[in-house]
Parts: sequence; C-alpha cells; structure tokens
Amino acid sequence: MKLPTLLAYSVMALAMCATIYFNMALKPSSFSAFLFFAVWLTAPYMAMGVALFYLQKAGRATVYWCALAILISGGGIIFLLDVIYWHRDAQGAIAVALTPILQLMACALLSPLAWWLSRDARS
Repeated sequence: MKLPTLLAYSVMALAMCATIYFNMALKPSSFSAFLFFAVWLTAPYMAMGVALFYLQKAGRATVYWCALAILISGGGIIFLLDVIYWHRDAQGAIAVALTPILQLMACALLSPLAWWLSRDARS
C-alpha cells in the first residue's frame, strides 16, 4: 500500500473515531439513537474508504484522490467541532444531521477536479 493511501485511511479512521466520540457528546436518548447517528455520521468515511479501495485495486488511487478523502474527512471533523463545541446553537442538531450530506456535496464538487488532475498526472 502506498503512503498517500495509507495516510488517507489513517485520517479517515481517526475521523470516524472522533465522529463517534462527538456522537457521545450529543447524549442521544437511547442506544438505538446512538447507533443510528453513529452509522449516519460515519457513512461518508466508509464510502470514501470503499472508493479508495477500489481505486487502489484498479491502480488509479493517485495522491489527488487521497488528498480529496483527507480534505473531506478533515472538513467534516472541523464542521462537527464547530457545531458541537465551539459555537453551540439551538439549530446545531440539524447541522450535525446534515454533515454527511454536506460531505457528499463536497465530494461531488471536488471529484471532477481529482479525476482531471489524476488523469493529467498519468499521461
């Protein structure tokens, strides 16, 4: 496994652990609520991990795709830190629930750039 891919997997694993810790800070009312939010909030990291795995298997996991995964993971953690700890607000729960959707939108906006840069780097 190449260093950028290993770094991306490490950052995503750290982001997943931090997200689950932040989920505990929200104090869900039941274990089912905790489990639902844990799965919902870690879904982007799982999806990026699967995508990187298949890109690596196909030999296309360039540093740009790894940087995209690191950027989206870091952005999600910073957003959750802001909403949960730094700027608490009554609408914070809505922002927390929308975090995976915002990460998906960031991925959709930046994926063409990563694809273009990795296509350019291969030629």
